[in-house]
Amino acid sequence: MIDYKIIGKRIKKARIASGLTQEVLAEKIDVSTNYMTRVENGYEKPNLTLLAKISVAAHISLPALLTDVVEDKRYLQSDIADILADCSPEKVRLIYDIILRISQYDQPS
Repeated sequence: MIDYKIIGKRIKKARIASGLTQEVLAEKIDVSTNYMTRVENGYEKPNLTLLAKISVAAHISLPALLTDVVEDKRYLQSDIADILADCSPEKVRLIYDIILRISQYDQPS
């Protein structure tokens, strides 16, 4: 059974950590502030699509929002290093440029 009160608390925590007010988050996901308050308090049961929008807007992964499990990024580092080891210097530079652009995407300047 899904505990929407716990999910609501995670949403609120992520929202605050992202420096967003309820009003701003509600506007970003196209719902009313009243609805957002009810979600954070566990009185509304948002569907998966809305939870995905919240996760993007509040900069939290959907799995972390739903389960409070944060993926360990270190496991990817060795996989990425293995891939890069087989790439030419030109491809490594291209990969770097792509990663840099993605990391800067949708971040406040």
